[in-house]
Amino acid sequence: MKRRDDWIDDDEYPSERDVDDFGDDSPPDDHPLTIGYMGSARQQFWTSARIIIALIIALILAALLVPLIAPLL
Repeated sequence: MKRRDDWIDDDEYPSERDVDDFGDDSPPDDHPLTIGYMGSARQQFWTSARIIIALIIALILAALLVPLIAPLL
């Protein structure tokens, strides 16, 4: 079986210098000329589904807390 030119061996990456510089959590690579380019493919944290879930949770919490706070007002 012929080996591909772009194959990376275990001893080639990550190097000890990379591990020392970045540790386990390296920053994302956003440079358009590198392999890590994702562009706008990253999903934003506040998606419409998460906003709806947050609103539902807020309504449930309000429904639970209003009867407890109402006598104090």
